[in-house]
Amino acid sequence: MLAKNTANAVNILIISYFTIALTEVVSELVVYQPLIYFSRIATPILLIALYRLNSERQNPFFYLLVVLMLATNIIFIDKESPYLPIGTVISILQKLIMLVFITQLMAEKKYLHVTLAAIPFLLIFFYLNSITNGFAELGSCTIFAQSVLVSIIGGFSLAGYLKNDNRQNSWLLISTLLFVGLQFVTFIERYYSSIISVTVFTPIALVLNAFGFFTFYKFVVAAEKKDKH
Repeated sequence: MLAKNTANAVNILIISYFTIALTEVVSELVVYQPLIYFSRIATPILLIALYRLNSERQNPFFYLLVVLMLATNIIFIDKESPYLPIGTVISILQKLIMLVFITQLMAEKKYLHVTLAAIPFLLIFFYLNSITNGFAELGSCTIFAQSVLVSIIGGFSLAGYLKNDNRQNSWLLISTLLFVGLQFVTFIERYYSSIISVTVFTPIALVLNAFGFFTFYKFVVAAEKKDKH
């Protein structure tokens, strides 16, 4: 009965998570600030509740990642905020912690395979950087640093999936591809906002971010259950 109640609670939290994520997208489109703040705070809290219910390990790395997600969610609401550079630094720290967390959860780490698997991601971001004035300013450097970290995470996920396409590696690959898409949107938003309306980017970024963190949560839980067995 307890297991059934837990499963029901998890399902309710998952439905709530995606409902609020959808609400966040709609509130951004209609520019309703109270709902934007509510949804951006609520989604990380729901993710913590999901992990709390579904994990037997309670790894502090996951909680730290979600807390950083909450911080960036709030900072990036205002596109003109003076705290945007701090938000960018937090994003870099978040990717770095995610990378360390992944290496901790993955049983086999063959770094040559990871390096080779990271090359396609690095080439994409190197190309994007080459057509956007390179390292002309601090913002370019921080975005590129995030891109390198995402590429290394991509190397781990692709190498793991090609070696063993189990549930754990499948969730990690899906999560990584979503974060790669998010990083691509960040590049486009920064350098082509004068050509394409900025309002197009935010809903796409929100969807990619919400699904990216949810699939990463699924990867963490799957990896922990695999280690237990």
